[in-house]
Amino acid sequence: MLHIILLILKIIGLLLLVILGLILTVLLLVLLVPIRYRGTGSYYGKGKGSVIFSWLLHILTVKVEYEGDVTAAVRLFGFRILKPKKIDEELKEAEDMVVHAMERVEPDAVKEAAEMKDDVQEEIKKHPDHAARTSEKRPPVKEKDSFFMTLWEKIKNAVLWFLLKIKFFFHRVYDTLRTVKEKKDLIYAWFSNEDNQRTVKLVIKQSKKLMRHVLPLKGKGTVTFGFDDPYLTGQVLMYASVVYPLCHKHLDLYPVFDETVFTAEGTFRGRIRLGTVLFIGLRMLMDKNFRILLKKWLR
Repeated sequence: MLHIILLILKIIGLLLLVILGLILTVLLLVLLVPIRYRGTGSYYGKGKGSVIFSWLLHILTVKVEYEGDVTAAVRLFGFRILKPKKIDEELKEAEDMVVHAMERVEPDAVKEAAEMKDDVQEEIKKHPDHAARTSEKRPPVKEKDSFFMTLWEKIKNAVLWFLLKIKFFFHRVYDTLRTVKEKKDLIYAWFSNEDNQRTVKLVIKQSKKLMRHVLPLKGKGTVTFGFDDPYLTGQVLMYASVVYPLCHKHLDLYPVFDETVFTAEGTFRGRIRLGTVLFIGLRMLMDKNFRILLKKWLR
């Protein structure tokens, strides 16, 4: 009987070890096996392109295409588990929700303008139209004199309105400068803190590592552009020459000086290893000051 119990415990232990081994294997695969991506795109009067993400020898594949509409499809072990589906409608619904929410929030500029208008009206109420009072207290005047009096009141009110606008303009400028000064002092105090300086350097360093990791490793593209005005084409080429040395190995530019044209095409590929991204994130979270700043920002 004891022998049977020990055998059962042994089998259970082996099963647990196998399950733990499988879990550890899957975890290591997720963290260490990179997600590879490759894409192509072109523009010849109309844009189109596609990006394919694959993982673990194409066991899992996600393909996103754009050609008028955006579609996405998912395959697992070569079998389609999600048919190509247009996602433009979902994006449109999300955009409508954002626009609706923004419409319900009155911008600060509109609020300031409304407040300024109310203040101006209050000031004008303190200086009512003297023409009406004058007409009540004095005998009727000639039509010519009435015209000049009305014109004088309109000019006076216009000048008063203008002076009030200048007054509120300088008030806004003063408040803005005061706010900037306060923020400047806060920013200077924040950057003067040694812990914050160390955190900023850490974030910049880890962000560079993250960008180098996730950006495409290989790519090649060509761009053909031109305008009817050769001078304008030369200007664009001059501005492009500032950054072109940084990407000349992957991008070819072909200027055209006698017609308006724009075409482009290119390919790229790269990989993203979740373990590397997680390590970069953990490296920043290990910094106590970064965690404090992150909590304040999330609030």
